[in-house]
Amino acid sequence: MLFFINFKTYDESTGKNAAELIRTIEKKFSGNSSMIVVLNPLDSMIDTTLQKYIQTAEPLAAGPFTGHVPIGVVRKYNYSGVMLNHSECRISTDKIGESVAMASNLGLKSLVCADGLEKIKEVMPFKPDFIAYEPPELIGGNISVSTAKPGIIEEAVKLLKGTKSKLIVGAGIKNKLDVRMSRKLGAEGILVSSGVVKSPEPIKVIVEMMEEVV
Repeated sequence: MLFFINFKTYDESTGKNAAELIRTIEKKFSGNSSMIVVLNPLDSMIDTTLQKYIQTAEPLAAGPFTGHVPIGVVRKYNYSGVMLNHSECRISTDKIGESVAMASNLGLKSLVCADGLEKIKEVMPFKPDFIAYEPPELIGGNISVSTAKPGIIEEAVKLLKGTKSKLIVGAGIKNKLDVRMSRKLGAEGILVSSGVVKSPEPIKVIVEMMEEVV
């Protein structure tokens, strides 16, 4: 399984706090290919031995694009992938397709978020490396997707069977039992955020969750 940690833009996970959290995670998991941090563009300069994805980027090359984050420059900041269409930063289906294609051509992985089975079906033809099923109503809450929507996870697993795309699940995942259930349902990774970065003991939560990341 893969363990994606979306740092979002919380006070606890931006700027100096982001750097400190990354260093703490590195002490335990440097070189662990399962651990991936997803950073906002403002923290692009934080160097790390962990794999890192950018939270969003656009299908543009380097050029005159003030205020944009072109996929064409992401490699310069040592990112290995890009997350697209998170419920807090949705983009059009056409843009998802363009972005996945451009990322692939540049050797970057793509993680596309989807809020349900219909969206998963929409983005499957683009062949992203990962599709993250995240019901928006559960994001940041205390009920995990694996508890509230197990049937949809199972259906998503069936949809993606035999395709290039691996199923990641997120929303409300906060402990190792949520991770265990997600794995048993067939997910190949988890996407977490507030359950880790807003915890008073984030590394303790990560270590416990990682016990189920096999």
